[in-house]
Amino acid sequence: MKKLFTLIALCSIVLSASAQLVQFGVNGDLAFSRTVSENSAVSDAKPDLGWAAGVKMKVSFPLGMGFDLGLKYAQEDRNYSWVTSSNNLDYASPYSATPASGSVESKVKYLALPIDLRYDLKIAAISDVAIPFVFGGPEMCFTLDGLKWNKDEHKDLDFLKEQDFNWNLNFGVGVILGRHVEISYVYSMRMTEQLQLNEDFDSIKTQLESRYNARQNKVAMTIYF
Repeated sequence: MKKLFTLIALCSIVLSASAQLVQFGVNGDLAFSRTVSENSAVSDAKPDLGWAAGVKMKVSFPLGMGFDLGLKYAQEDRNYSWVTSSNNLDYASPYSATPASGSVESKVKYLALPIDLRYDLKIAAISDVAIPFVFGGPEMCFTLDGLKWNKDEHKDLDFLKEQDFNWNLNFGVGVILGRHVEISYVYSMRMTEQLQLNEDFDSIKTQLESRYNARQNKVAMTIYF
């Protein structure tokens, strides 16, 4: 009987340790991009917003080190417009005699796979209430439905394409509340060229790439089971 109680006690310790080592949860985030100057040839038609939702696994090691990985469905609203005239076109083409305008009004949908190294600062006096942490790592993005380019003129031009695969580099800070609710701020940098643009449109190519590849700020939440 004593051996049985000892075995039960050991199993309880192992299960308790495992529960702290690996945690699973559901998470989501809201994203927004920086704005550009009003003097830019490429302007905002609407604010650029985005959201994502999915699942997450967090693995913790001794001394606060660990990592997490997730799988999310994400969507970003892209709303840009541009206008050029024959006075500011900087390329020679059959279309340079007439003004050109267009817009991007689309929802980019993709699957995201973020993988982060993290450090949880566990302070004995408050660890049951709040655990601050920092993290960073890559996020792979697989496009499901890309941009739709709406051109007011020159509809036959193949101007804009969305890449099928991209990746970002994320950094952030956050806090775990009650060991089950995680709130964080994420700064996301796009590391790949997400757009393929026709080189004839040099007058707006740089500005549009800069606008589309803008850094993102995200506010995220995870609920661990």
